[in-house]
Amino acid sequence: MEWVQDIFHRGLFAEDSRVLSLTSEGNAIAWRGYAAVAAAKAVLESVSRAMALEFAPFGIRVNVIQAGVTETAALSAIPGNRQIRANAALRNPMGRLTRPEDVANVIYLLCRDEAAWINGALIRVDGGESIA
Repeated sequence: MEWVQDIFHRGLFAEDSRVLSLTSEGNAIAWRGYAAVAAAKAVLESVSRAMALEFAPFGIRVNVIQAGVTETAALSAIPGNRQIRANAALRNPMGRLTRPEDVANVIYLLCRDEAAWINGALIRVDGGESIA
């Protein structure tokens, strides 16, 4: 939150700005070896809600994207990542893992004028993985 406040106080935000952060399902589901990251993600989500409230009067929207299990270098670094991948593939009704471009597409959409009324939201980008 400090970096957002710093940018705000320096007057560097445009009139219609977006602050986006990334979280994961590990924020609510325990994964072996992920405790520190899970705690950080939970704090990030809480702080993002507070920022959404605090900065909305200034035209700054703050949202969190919860990507599904995505094939990245970060995923490969998590102990037990093969099991995480396998479970995600089984649960996902779309039949595949989330791809980086899936997440990038939603980021793009959230930056469009049509998304100006979305603020303080946690948006799942997972093809339905979290509901299955």
